[in-house]
Amino acid sequence: MSKYKTLTPASLGLIFALASAALFAIRPIFVKLVYAEGVDPTTLIAFRMLFSAPIYLCLLAYFLTNKELRSRLNLVVILKIGGTGLLGYYAASFFDLLGLQTLSAQLARMIIYTYPTFVVLFGAILFRHVITKNIFIALVITYLGIAFIFIHDFKVMGDDVVIGSLFIIASAISFSFYLLFAKPLINQVGTRLFTSLALLAASLGVFIHFMINRSIADIEINNQALVLILIIAIFCTVIPTFFTTAAVARIGADKTGIVATVGPAITSIAAVFILSESFTIYHLIGITVTIYGVYILQKK
Repeated sequence: MSKYKTLTPASLGLIFALASAALFAIRPIFVKLVYAEGVDPTTLIAFRMLFSAPIYLCLLAYFLTNKELRSRLNLVVILKIGGTGLLGYYAASFFDLLGLQTLSAQLARMIIYTYPTFVVLFGAILFRHVITKNIFIALVITYLGIAFIFIHDFKVMGDDVVIGSLFIIASAISFSFYLLFAKPLINQVGTRLFTSLALLAASLGVFIHFMINRSIADIEINNQALVLILIIAIFCTVIPTFFTTAAVARIGADKTGIVATVGPAITSIAAVFILSESFTIYHLIGITVTIYGVYILQKK
């Protein structure tokens, strides 16, 4: 008998969740490196989707070879998924990229990872979900953590921090609405079809945005930037989206969300070593407090 034990579904789910959290967490690092090459947010997101959309299209074509999966789709469902995808992967991504122009990668990730708090708040407003005393305490703890880093960065970088933070907050709000509207659609069609269709709809929105605001003839992008965007598209978009799906299938959405709270810490480590961002006592306290707040919020 082999001395090595086969990994259980729960163990695999944990590995997938950690891998997804890590890959999503390092995305702002690569975004900052692309900006250093002189690329603007509109061009960056357009090329990111240009590289990733064909993969989602091929995967969708493969999934639709399954007759049972095809039977779950109709025009109304496709339009609903498309609208949800535009909200979560077009609007949220674009606001995120705009915010990263003026914020440190660390503060940007701290703010974006507060999306569970907006899910709770808007869930209470739109769907009458109950906000308990423990959830309220978790919300307060989360925003106290962000305040530590925000105050530090505001003193160092000034008003640009406010503008960037507003963009990231808009991103977190967009993603929270995406999660609220996505859940019933995922239950209806499954994670594979939903993810592929949502990302393709977002890609279409990005391409239309690009054609309205940019001319192909005016594109100036070097090979280094293209390589970095390709890494973002494959390793920080396509792969983690399906890692997340695999994790949810094995350990559930709640546990996957809890694992994802390690994201800001991973971003901070990468930002310090790759981007040479500062890491002060404010960052340490802020990250610790925010992760704890989001953790207990997800756990509740």
